[in-house]
Amino acid sequence: MTDNNALFIRGGRSCEVSFADRALSSPLYLILLVICCAVPYIFSAYAAGFWLCVFLLSLSLVLTRNIMPSFAAFLFCTVAVIEQYKITYEEIFGYAGVLALVIPALIYHIIRYRRGRRGYRPGRMFAPQLAVSAALLLGGLGSISAKEYFSLPSIYYMLFLGVVLLGIMVFLDCDMPADGEYAAKYLANTLIAVAALFCVMWLIAFFKDGAQEFPYRQWKNNAGNFMLLAVPLTLWRGARSQRGVFYLLFAVLQCFVVFLSGSRGATLMIGVTGLVSVAVYFVFVKNTARRAAEFAVLFALAVVVAAVVLSDGAARLKEFIGEMDVFDGNGREELYYLGIRNILDYPLFGVGIGYRNDEVWKLNDMAIFWYHSTPIQIFASMGAVGGAAYLWQVIERLKLALRRNHFSVAALLSFIGFEGYSCVNTGDFTPLPFGVLLAVMFIVLERYNRDLPFIGKSTGERVDFMRGRY
Repeated sequence: MTDNNALFIRGGRSCEVSFADRALSSPLYLILLVICCAVPYIFSAYAAGFWLCVFLLSLSLVLTRNIMPSFAAFLFCTVAVIEQYKITYEEIFGYAGVLALVIPALIYHIIRYRRGRRGYRPGRMFAPQLAVSAALLLGGLGSISAKEYFSLPSIYYMLFLGVVLLGIMVFLDCDMPADGEYAAKYLANTLIAVAALFCVMWLIAFFKDGAQEFPYRQWKNNAGNFMLLAVPLTLWRGARSQRGVFYLLFAVLQCFVVFLSGSRGATLMIGVTGLVSVAVYFVFVKNTARRAAEFAVLFALAVVVAAVVLSDGAARLKEFIGEMDVFDGNGREELYYLGIRNILDYPLFGVGIGYRNDEVWKLNDMAIFWYHSTPIQIFASMGAVGGAAYLWQVIERLKLALRRNHFSVAALLSFIGFEGYSCVNTGDFTPLPFGVLLAVMFIVLERYNRDLPFIGKSTGERVDFMRGRY
């Protein structure tokens, strides 16, 4: 091999990586995705951004076996329409045309790249996800009505959090690069690009609203979820780059944007995981002179920010902490009370994902009853059966992430931040994008840590994907 970064192995023979593979592994591809979402957002043409990203998703499926570029386009598809959180059934079916692009591309991808695809061997995450799938289907047994159980939102969430997500995991696992370093970098860079898009969207919203104060947007919580996942991986990329200070400053910017957005739970969690991630960053930066210089830059920035934001000193800080009460006037107390009551009344199987209580909370067309807390959502919807399944999944994820390398530590901090925020939000029960995103993160972790059932075993024609040029 003349250049391991430009080759992959098929059947023991070295082959040049195609132009398409190199292009889709380039930062320019991610920049293009950002532009495809940001420009339509200026004109509130959310559907245009969505369709552009769908086109790139389908094109990626056709041009390469590597599933990471398609996954990146998928994430941007979900961000493109993030303003449409109150979407109706009619609007949803208006996007059904996406199937006309994606399904043929997916079928072509499966057939075109079948040669060399290893037979699937379940990884660490398969059995727990299977248990979660069963718990979702059994949720509400003996209590939920047939109308609620078979409602469109109920079917969607049961399947896409369960068996459909399991199928997606198998597909992703079969066509994800075996090179863990490449997959980890691609995942990190994708989340960095998504975080950059949100920063641009906030800037656009700021000018749209008159450039007087930081704008309020309903999607602040989703942006917070993405940045909780992105910040530790941004710093992981920075520690491995000669331009690490730029990654460090962008991680700080993400934290600051979450703070300004008014997402209280996200701010609390990013305040914890962000600080720990910065500390871990400096531990893994081995060059002493670089570490000292970057710490000096960070300290100077902290002094400037403190002088501006906390100009009134202790009084301003006390006011800010007081405003961080997640129960302040948002109705969560009543949701939690109802959830606990449902847990006590139906301890084994819960009340089901399709449960409704319009007297407490009037749902949008495609919403389930959100308790705004993952633990309560699990036990209220699926009872002890669901609790056991999700606990098993969490334990297996922690086992995979508790390794002594920077990427595993960063992924663990991303996971902790996301799950901590999900204790007062709906993150875990949002199958698209967060269910898929977490599944990808732990599949990547399996590859990075070589925790794979097929390593060292004969799999027929072996395929080792290109490593990319990150």
